[in-house]
Amino acid sequence: MQVANRSTIRYFILWLFTVPPGLVYVFLNYSPGQVNWMYVATFMLFGFLTFYYPILRNGKPVFLVLWVTVPAFLIYGVFIEMIVMQVSIFAVILSFPSKRSMIQRFFINSMLFFVLSIIAAGGFYIAGGEIGSIDFWPVIIAVLCYQFIHTVFNDVLLYLYTMYEKLKLPFFSKDQLVDYALIFVVLPLSLTFYYLLQFIGAGAFLLLGIPFFFISLVIRLYNTSENINANLQQAGDIGHRLSDLMTENAVIDQFVKEVSDMFDAEYTYLFDHQDGWLELLRSYEHEQFINIDFSLLSVGQGIAGVVLEQNKPLIYTEKKEWESISKNYSPEKMQSVLCVPISRNQKIEAILFLASDRKSSFDEYQLKILDLLCSYFTVSVEKARYMEEAVTKNDRCALTGLYNYRYLEEQLMYEMDRLENEAITNLSVVMLDIDHFKQVNDTYGHQSGNDILQMFGKILEAALPKGGTVGRYGGEEFVYILPEMSKAEALEFAETLRIAIGGYEFSIVPDLVEEKHPLIVNITSSIGVSSAPADTDEAMTLLRNADRALYLGAKQAGRNRVAEYVK
Repeated sequence: MQVANRSTIRYFILWLFTVPPGLVYVFLNYSPGQVNWMYVATFMLFGFLTFYYPILRNGKPVFLVLWVTVPAFLIYGVFIEMIVMQVSIFAVILSFPSKRSMIQRFFINSMLFFVLSIIAAGGFYIAGGEIGSIDFWPVIIAVLCYQFIHTVFNDVLLYLYTMYEKLKLPFFSKDQLVDYALIFVVLPLSLTFYYLLQFIGAGAFLLLGIPFFFISLVIRLYNTSENINANLQQAGDIGHRLSDLMTENAVIDQFVKEVSDMFDAEYTYLFDHQDGWLELLRSYEHEQFINIDFSLLSVGQGIAGVVLEQNKPLIYTEKKEWESISKNYSPEKMQSVLCVPISRNQKIEAILFLASDRKSSFDEYQLKILDLLCSYFTVSVEKARYMEEAVTKNDRCALTGLYNYRYLEEQLMYEMDRLENEAITNLSVVMLDIDHFKQVNDTYGHQSGNDILQMFGKILEAALPKGGTVGRYGGEEFVYILPEMSKAEALEFAETLRIAIGGYEFSIVPDLVEEKHPLIVNITSSIGVSSAPADTDEAMTLLRNADRALYLGAKQAGRNRVAEYVK
């Protein structure tokens, strides 16, 4: 803040020793003579309105103020042109919500256009132009030089300013080609205005000025409408893509990325709302997800907490407006902020926080687009949750949470296809059975048996190798499907697992005793192993081989051991 204030003071001092004395000097040496102040006042009004309501091109303002300042210059000379331009600049200044930015911007633009007025006027005189002349071709040539020099030196001075402020902007861009093309739009418009004033007087303001502003307004409204329609189309496309996703995490990730891209936000954060607390669910900065150590926010705490409390969106144009509210974490370059509640059935489910390194990056109309996107998001999340629950019910064992036999068989077919297509080189199946499980049920009760199955399932899931699948095949039988694991590796894995199971203490509360208290039970397991392509090249045969190894090689040999299938 102190640096910004020093910068403003520096520009003020430079302006103070440049513009006011410069205007005095020009007035004393290039006096406009007899002036129609009603004309000058109307020039000022038209210049102000041209700056305040610019034509928009791809969301960027295009200022055609030369159509006003050139006739003022041709009639009265450089001093009146300077006054008209300096007054017109206030319109640009008023568009900045920050007072500090407004003041600093005024000094910069005032000096810029003051220098441009002098340079462009010099080019006009060098080209043979005369103030008040109505000689057609000499005026056209001189005004063309005036506008060309004005445009070129505007680019040069802006580039020098960006270098001074150490801003990374190119010297030349496609937008500047448009600026040079506009010379041939402004030239006939400004000359027509000038000649109408010379021949019919004040009526020219009505004949040309009022139609110009109506056309500018129509173009502005059309561009705004086009932007909204394009955003609505994009929002609809995003909604379709979200609805195609089948998991909640996939929907959340896609939503965060799509919204960040659509609103050109360098920072996107999604907070989950539970019982008055906000937890950071996703953090996405500069097109990548990152992990942030972010503490919980309560109602009214931080920007997101204020949105939760008020249940309405907030827009901040620059850091100064929100830095006293922000809590815990905020990137140094973050400026403008857009934060909205995400609701479903009149209940706030989450808070979406968008931010940009640029000031005034978000507009009010974007809230409607964002509200539509958030509706797509909540519906897609709800659908994904339903689909995940349905898949869990169909593919998972309700007791252990592991995959069921149907899923295991489908996964085994899939992995065998991969083996046949040489996507993998080995495929092993490990089948386990709990020893004497019927005795456990008879001794401690079926509920204790279920408790042991649940704990057993957690042990197996915790031991699952990367890329593998584990499930409950039926009763007390469990199966591992292990791609890219040879028979030797599978046997080693199975032996390690058998030892871990045998050493685990299962805590149960028996049903079939008078005094119910926790009891430690130890169990063992028998395991069979079969591999492809060593043992077979058929999926179901591989499963049967593992089953045969389990019962013939492990159970009948005394249980609590690992056996491999032998042809």
